[in-house]
This record gives sequence, C-alpha cells and structure tokens, in this order.
Amino acid sequence: MQGKDTTKSTFFQLFQPIFYYLNDTEVDKYTKKLFIVKFFKLMVYAQLEQFRGLRDISNSLCNKTHSQHVDLESISHSQIARKLNALPTTVFQALFQELVMQTGARIGFPKLRNYLGRIYLIDASVISLCLTRYRWADFRKTKSGVKLHLRLRLFEQGVLPDHAQITPARPSDRTQMDNLIVEEKDAINIFDRGYVDYKKFNHYCQEGTQFISRLKTNAVSNVQKDLPVAPESAIQRDCIAILGGYSTKMEYPLRLIETRDTEGNPVTIITNVFSMSAEEIGELYRYRWQILSESFCYPNLFY
Repeated sequence: MQGKDTTKSTFFQLFQPIFYYLNDTEVDKYTKKLFIVKFFKLMVYAQLEQFRGLRDISNSLCNKTHSQHVDLESISHSQIARKLNALPTTVFQALFQELVMQTGARIGFPKLRNYLGRIYLIDASVISLCLTRYRWADFRKTKSGVKLHLRLRLFEQGVLPDHAQITPARPSDRTQMDNLIVEEKDAINIFDRGYVDYKKFNHYCQEGTQFISRLKTNAVSNVQKDLPVAPESAIQRDCIAILGGYSTKMEYPLRLIETRDTEGNPVTIITNVFSMSAEEIGELYRYRWQILSESFCYPNLFY
C-alpha cells in the first residue's frame, strides 16, 4: 500500500536497508547518472515484472510514478548494458553475505542448529543468456548461459540462503562440490545426482562428511546387506551397498534406499547417514524438491 502523503511505495521501503548498504560502497566514484542504488531499483523492478530485455527496463521509465520512485527520468538500454558490464560482481556478493548474516542473526543461528542440526540443500539452475552478447558463457549452439549453484540452509521456519556460486553453464555441477559441500561432521548435505562423484564420496566417508543424494539410473551397485523395512512403510528397500564397477568401485559402503517421489516415480537414494531411519531420509529428500522448486525462479533479463 502507498500512503496519501508520501511518494515512497512499499516496494522501495522494503529495500531501503539494501539501499543504505549500497550507498556505502565506492562503485559510484566516477558515475554521473546511473548510480548503484538507481540501477538496483531498476533491476529488482525488472525481475518482479518479468521484463525480457534491457529495452523493456528502459521503457519502464515512461511511467511517471515509477520514474519518480527510481529518481531517474530516463536511461537508454545501452547505458544499462554498459553498467552491467562495468559493475563488479563483488558488490552483490558482499551484499548477499551481509543479508545472510543479518537474517541469521535475527532468526538466531544457535536455535537453528539445536532444532534440526545443520542441514544444507544444494542445487544448480541455468540462466539463459543471449549468444551474440555473451559468447564467453559457452553453453549450447543457440544460446549462452550461466549456472547458479546455490546452497540453502534448512531450519524450522523455512530456508536461508547460505552460499551462491556462479559459473558458465557448460561445466558439470560436480565441479563445484568443493565450494558447496559443508565438510563438517554435524552437517548433512542434500543434493541431486548431478553432483554424484564416487571419489568425493570416498573422501566424505573418510572424513565423516554426511550427504544424501540420488543415484543415477545407470549406476552399478553391489548390495552387501539388506536392512529391515516395515510393511506399511513408503520405503521399498533399505540396504548397504558398494557403488561402482571394476575401475570406479568405491572403497566405502553406502546406504541405498529405494522409495517413490510425490508423483509415484521410483527414486533411489544413496547416503552415508546411518543414524536416521530410511523414512526420515526419504522425507528429507522429497522435502528438498519442494523447497528448491520454490527457490529457483529467475526471469530472462538479458535477451
């Protein structure tokens, strides 16, 4: 809502703390018109409105009310493009870390840790880019792209972004495991089969790093021992298995759990977590899909 005696909309009041933080940076030292706060307002508004290109962002200033809130009468799409190219990404990386720290302080990290322990959800999402403009972001023959690798922390009130890594879209997800996996014994990392790496799994088992993932359909596994499963359980099989063939065989056994997703499709989960029941592990992995489907929602701003 917008008050009768103010021109400050709820949207810009919501982001006011971020504006204060951006004003403290030195990126506007040689800027004459498109200052960092104005640029940020434009880009956030463009994301909310699902604009498909820089021309749409430029044309949005024809709306006098929006122009007044941004404090910018006009700006060309080419000026926005130059700002995008010149602006250091470290500014927004620092902003992200600051917001995570402030949010965690308000929620109370000690409380989060005591309730669920340290559970991290890891996944990646591809953001498509224009091939002619972003040739460095090699992806496919018809388009470029970058990949956002995101680590979320799960707690009793929801999720909190914990770490983000942006890479070109073509390299596989598992190349970023060193940057995303929390290698501490009281943490559980939950990720998809794109991050499956038997050598890493051996290392995690050796160091006590806990993980839950999904097994690829073509994976080779050698069952060592079947564990008891309740007849009424949603779990179809719970066993101890060695993954890999002759040249890729793992040194450490993992727990292999067969269940079904929310649509009834078969899912095979692998984990080195033995302290939880198979039902709890299955629910954690299913819950991960619900959270990530709501978290990864990005418009195409760069066409």
